[in-house]
Amino acid sequence: MGSGYELLSYVVMPNHLHILLVLHPEWSLEKVLFTLKRRTAGVINEVLGMEGKFWQHDYFDRLIRDGDHLRNVIRYIRRNPAKARLGEGEFTLWESDLAKAVT
Repeated sequence: MGSGYELLSYVVMPNHLHILLVLHPEWSLEKVLFTLKRRTAGVINEVLGMEGKFWQHDYFDRLIRDGDHLRNVIRYIRRNPAKARLGEGEFTLWESDLAKAVT
């Protein structure tokens, strides 16, 4: 976990994204998100031929309470594109082996 977190699942949609990660004990959520936003904004802006701010400053976070909550969050991330009526190619979903094992 040299990056400060272990990634469990994410979905990138046209107007928002969801990320499920486990923080390294020495990293704060604020530091991890700042780093992620900075790095991804640079790459995305380069690909799109843009510059400047890309992400909103705010974010919503949740603390996972137990195994049931973890499973519900994984399923929520997985089902979010269908809920938004997105088709293939309109979103990117990635899941770790742990997340894939959740039905």
